[in-house]
Amino acid sequence: MKAATAISVASVLILTAGGARAQSAESGERTFNQQCKSCHTVEKGGPSPLGPNLFGVIGRKAGSAPGFASSDAMKKSGITWDEASLADYLKDPKAKVPDGKMVFAGLKRPAQLADVIAYLRKATQ
Repeated sequence: MKAATAISVASVLILTAGGARAQSAESGERTFNQQCKSCHTVEKGGPSPLGPNLFGVIGRKAGSAPGFASSDAMKKSGITWDEASLADYLKDPKAKVPDGKMVFAGLKRPAQLADVIAYLRKATQ
């Protein structure tokens, strides 16, 4: 009976380890550079190549990035970006804003998504 309990506890710890691990802005920066940087910048006053510059994104109303022509769908989404709404959007952009312009399948791995949010929190303030 003790062995079964130990196995159950170990299984729970393994299954929840991804949620319990610390977010890594450094890992998030690597993911951002690989998957996001071709369209987005994070530097204050930086360009908006294909997508909006993300500097100051947290607290900003969706579709209101200066110098970027956002889609009507994004403007009408009613989203004000915070960590939760960014995570929800980046998980599946087309599900959150179906008629938006962003052509990206999303970040499906929870740890990777958390890391990108940690990076954005750090890099865009």
